[in-house]
Amino acid sequence: MIIKYYVTPQGVQRKYLKKDFYFVITDNEIVLMDKLPNIDQLTIEICFKILRSENMLDEPTCKWGSVPHDIEVDIADDVQRLINATNSILRINSAELTEKYFESLLEEIKLIVTRTDFSLQQNALGSMFNSFSRSEADTVSILQDLTRVKAIADSEFVPDIESEKRERCSRLAMAVIDTFPNVLRDIIRSNISASDLYLCCTRFIYTLNPEQQANLRQLQYSNTYSSLDVTLIYKLLRQFNLISTQGWGAVPDKANTKLADDIERIRFHRNQIAHRCDTNIDTNLFDDYFDKFQEIARRMDLIFFQKTNYEQQIIGHRTRRIDTKLQKKYENAMKEIENIQLRFEKRPIKFYWGDDFDKCVMNLRSLLKDEHLEGRHTVRVKIIFQNEEEVERNIDVVNYLKDEINKV
Repeated sequence: MIIKYYVTPQGVQRKYLKKDFYFVITDNEIVLMDKLPNIDQLTIEICFKILRSENMLDEPTCKWGSVPHDIEVDIADDVQRLINATNSILRINSAELTEKYFESLLEEIKLIVTRTDFSLQQNALGSMFNSFSRSEADTVSILQDLTRVKAIADSEFVPDIESEKRERCSRLAMAVIDTFPNVLRDIIRSNISASDLYLCCTRFIYTLNPEQQANLRQLQYSNTYSSLDVTLIYKLLRQFNLISTQGWGAVPDKANTKLADDIERIRFHRNQIAHRCDTNIDTNLFDDYFDKFQEIARRMDLIFFQKTNYEQQIIGHRTRRIDTKLQKKYENAMKEIENIQLRFEKRPIKFYWGDDFDKCVMNLRSLLKDEHLEGRHTVRVKIIFQNEEEVERNIDVVNYLKDEINKV
């Protein structure tokens, strides 16, 4: 009933068919999951896995795997009580099975049922509990059913720490890739038109790298700034002194909140994250980044007379639901930013070898060809395998391509 209320059976089925769960599903559970969206036969174990995986419930005050205090009565606390009660029944021996134990456990379940009905705005569980209390117990059948129930080890479902770090990294990437460029585009747009800016750039355009040259040339045709990223806009704002400032290049103190200061902060935070987005983002660092992002966004909304909604966008990046497909998109986008930065430096280019083998070979060849055309006749490449499938085959093919790779 909690799954129906918070997740919906159809939503569970969709994620199951897309293999979009972060937990292990046993063979017996696969049989049950294949019957989705019918969830009537789902066990307490698989229901708990789904609820934990979806993060629809807030963590109990006592944390998962502990014993809630009597005053902790949110629905997640009662889910933890159900887990504790199930494990208690499975572990208890006959000597401990006293009348007092029975009455205490029954009273606790009754309270859980009452609170859950109230939370779900129904009376179904209360009616079920009362019916159970009055019924004749089929002892043999119940004990047979009990043998099929497993103890629920909370550690089995504790979210993967590395997955949590990757998600935090992806959320930061959303701010860097989606919101920061639009902020700077609005700033430069409010100071000069795209066509006038292109005319200003013609004198020094050939001092830029080929990709930046191509992006600038789009200004004369599109008359928008959609082709410009944070790095190039910052360079242009600085080149033509479009913003009033005491000086460029320094990270401003917290007390300095002028427009130029926030431009510097955007550049600084963007570069920090692009260079270090390797999943080493703990909760404190994540919160610190987003607190700063929100302050910047709030000031930008004020500058543009509340016609923008940058603060709300940042809040969305921090809190909205993010599935594995979206997470991978932003992970790869951050890697691409890093690649672009490295491409015009002496450090090795990082090439991320993904799932599609033939596409990876094609992309690697194309990358090396582009480097050669842009004048880098000696290029160091660091190939990073993102998964452990067919490692030996991939290594064999890369070694086979060694001579071709070394030509450039």
